[in-house]
Amino acid sequence: MQTFTARNSVAMLHFEDGTALFLKQVDPATAKAVGTATGNEETMLRLISEAGVPPFARSAVPRFITADPRTETLIMEGKTGFTSLREVTRNSSEVPVPLLAALASVTAGIHTTPVDRIAADARYAPQLIAFPFASFAALTPAELASGPGMDYADYVATMQAVDESVARLRDEWGPTSLVHFDLRDDNILFKDTEGEHPQAALVDWELAGFGDPMLDVGTIVGQMLIHWLHALQGDVSRLSSAGTWTTVRRNVSLFLAAYEHSSPLSAEQRDTAFRYAGLSTLMYAAGRLEQIGSLGRIGHLCLFVGRKLLNVPQGLARFLAPGSPREAEA
Repeated sequence: MQTFTARNSVAMLHFEDGTALFLKQVDPATAKAVGTATGNEETMLRLISEAGVPPFARSAVPRFITADPRTETLIMEGKTGFTSLREVTRNSSEVPVPLLAALASVTAGIHTTPVDRIAADARYAPQLIAFPFASFAALTPAELASGPGMDYADYVATMQAVDESVARLRDEWGPTSLVHFDLRDDNILFKDTEGEHPQAALVDWELAGFGDPMLDVGTIVGQMLIHWLHALQGDVSRLSSAGTWTTVRRNVSLFLAAYEHSSPLSAEQRDTAFRYAGLSTLMYAAGRLEQIGSLGRIGHLCLFVGRKLLNVPQGLARFLAPGSPREAEA
């Protein structure tokens, strides 16, 4: 038995034949939100197996096995022999090309699955994700004073500065695709990381549902930016050096090129993805405030990059992923 650090009890049971089962206690908040004891993840895992997701992408999602409503525990396929993106980038922020291609292919395969019929089904109303980012424009003095961390005012000022761009994303939001909604580096797994044909897996579908697929794309790009900002070790002066951007530019451009091989993006979609990448860096900064009470140099860098991506996505987008996006075919 292998246990993991998480909000609720999580464990992997390994068997002698090399298979495994993943046991996960349901988060009470998500269970309450969808009105079932076993929460949203069971619904999404069942849905993915029935929604017509291509086999190569469906194999990247853990198979649902069963659930125990009494203990509110989900039992699903355990992904053995996999390494997280966080581990892959621990010593180097450069992600191998085959891993970027595998991740892009799986993500695009899920996003391009038709969902109009399913999203219109009243049974899946709880899976229609509402736009997840609140406005900070009308924050009261009391709310500001009660915010987490000593740098909360800096975070709020940045969020207020990007409020118009966030509002634009809110207006464009809609249930157009299956979305994972939480593609952080520890929810992205790879097997055979040094081979030519690695496998990618996406785990933790607790927050998944129907929404804008560019949120997933932007979250992945945001993770690449965050890894790179950590590699700068808080040295703001290095942002002005073009050579400093080489690795993250490579990662982002290769991932987007591989994604567009399966799902071409319009210029507007690419801008939207970069705006979500900016939001991803801002949410990372918010997480630092909640966890350690301070933004630190990394957090302030995230605020700077996030603000630039949200308010002027075309500037950094052209630098990070040069070349004209392919227009989606009619």
